[in-house]
Amino acid sequence: MAGPRIIIDLDRIEENTSVLVEACRTQGIGVAGVTKSACGSPRVARAMVRGGVVQIADSRLDNIVRLRRDGIAVPLMLIRAPAPDEAEQVVRHADISLNSELQTLQALSRAALQIDTVHDVVLMIDLGDLREGILPHETMDYVEQILALPGVRLIGIGANLACVGGIQPTVDNLSNLAYLADEIRRHHAIELPIVSGGNTFSLPLLEQGQIPAGINHLRLGASIMLAESPTPPGLYEKLHKDAYTLTADVIEAKIKPSRPYGLSGEDAFGRRPVFDGEDRPSRRLILAMGREDIAPEGLRPTDERLRVLGASSDHLIVDASAAETAYRLGDSVAFTLDYGALLMAMTSPYVAKEYRLHRAEATQPTVIKLFNLVEKLTDACEPLASHLLLNGLREELEPIGHECIEHGKKSADSFFWKAPVDSDDLYSLFYRSFRQIPLILSGGSWHDTPVPVGHVAGQDAGAVVFTSRGSIARLLALKKQKRGPSLENTVLIGVRHTSLEDKALLDNYGVRLITIDEIDRHGLASLMPKTIATVGQGVAGLHVHFDIDVMDGRDLGRDDPTHQGGLTYREAHFAMELIHESGLLQAISLGGLSAEGDATGRLARFVNGLLASLLGRKVVKKIGAPV
Repeated sequence: MAGPRIIIDLDRIEENTSVLVEACRTQGIGVAGVTKSACGSPRVARAMVRGGVVQIADSRLDNIVRLRRDGIAVPLMLIRAPAPDEAEQVVRHADISLNSELQTLQALSRAALQIDTVHDVVLMIDLGDLREGILPHETMDYVEQILALPGVRLIGIGANLACVGGIQPTVDNLSNLAYLADEIRRHHAIELPIVSGGNTFSLPLLEQGQIPAGINHLRLGASIMLAESPTPPGLYEKLHKDAYTLTADVIEAKIKPSRPYGLSGEDAFGRRPVFDGEDRPSRRLILAMGREDIAPEGLRPTDERLRVLGASSDHLIVDASAAETAYRLGDSVAFTLDYGALLMAMTSPYVAKEYRLHRAEATQPTVIKLFNLVEKLTDACEPLASHLLLNGLREELEPIGHECIEHGKKSADSFFWKAPVDSDDLYSLFYRSFRQIPLILSGGSWHDTPVPVGHVAGQDAGAVVFTSRGSIARLLALKKQKRGPSLENTVLIGVRHTSLEDKALLDNYGVRLITIDEIDRHGLASLMPKTIATVGQGVAGLHVHFDIDVMDGRDLGRDDPTHQGGLTYREAHFAMELIHESGLLQAISLGGLSAEGDATGRLARFVNGLLASLLGRKVVKKIGAPV
């Protein structure tokens, strides 16, 4: 791939978060993880949540909406003051916002009342940096007016330092913030649980043990992402500096003079370049990225023999003289980034994003637990598990190393852990430790059955859903319960029926859609590998759901026109085989099953064979292996 690509190591982001959260916790300080430099990525947010942040914070309302839609379970904090006309969106999607204008607070109050909610606000105080915030002497007057507003709740005060005026956090200015918080509590008898003492620039005081008593909250982004200055030495040594790596391909590699020749003037950006040193032959690389993608001043080659010389809008020039012939045409060059370069790379549509999450090697699962899904445990249900077993499921799975256990009835709610997970994803731990995969069976289809996908709120799980109807309703129902897969790691495959409105919603929420028309045009051999690679990025595993009505009914003995036009028998098996090869399978559900309507067992035998393909049966086998 010639274009630039940024690799995001989610494990390193989680580990950096954990180091900083623990350092803050020992001094009674909670951390909001700031995702704005990651363009509000839900995957990055989940890594921060696993690392222990108490809120996810972002400056862009669009990013807050993205995070909310993807089911981030911790409170979301909007850290750039909203405009009055954004009030409705703010109270719908953000739990907390930072504010300094009464007119905006009044708009938030009205919007919150309209949807019958209470929106939490933090009042920003300007301690000298002259960005956002009221002046300290105005605090008590503002607080009195905020407390009179219905629909908003004052939960804290905060300050921002060092971002515009370069005014650093000090014991004096942060003590002033803590003093104002105490005065508010004393005069108004309110709790005021958040006193937010700034950002990464406050970490030197933290390391020295000089954060004033009463400061109990920091908003950290650059230090988590990059261990960026001014992260102090003690913490810097414990943090990964390469959670983000930018790569680009060499599109030219030649020996050229080290100084330009000809009439000198301004460059494409109105500057006059200066080239020091004597003219000598140098090995110059041109990489396929430029100022439209990144800020070249913020790039550091991981190979110390390389030096960035400059960039035009879409060409980056690198001196590779010290590396001699180590880099050739088509090779890839890697860089770490500073904060400014990271901001540009993550927001550029021309930079491909690749998320990496380490997955511990899992022993081959040996137990498949069969559940009949019911809405309530008191409900009657068809014996779907027994029906599959009677028609040969054990005979299909035992030769490839899987034991089948019939568990009986289980309601959708009972599949979910009620509390957030502190460290490891419990479901993944259950799967890895006990080598079990749940197989959830239902007579209903995906769009009308509460299939339990995503067993822990906010966990890193994706979903591959084979269904004939392209609707987002089921996924949104899960999100309302703070459950379900990451929407940006979800794909609906084999869709034959959808509307323009549903398609627009799916696109808006980041859910991928592969219609039967696309499958006819391009084939699953082309579509599935790319799809699995995309939805599998940055997640611990995938839930696979398969509705029987996604199939062409003629392959199942249904010859009426209403069941024609779906996946073929071989397409379904091929898709299952590719999912198995990914190593991401964590849970399976099947919809549209019937024991009573399958007297001959033909449907059950089809399902059993499909499950065998999903769980590892191959067309090509070792000599002597079971057929």
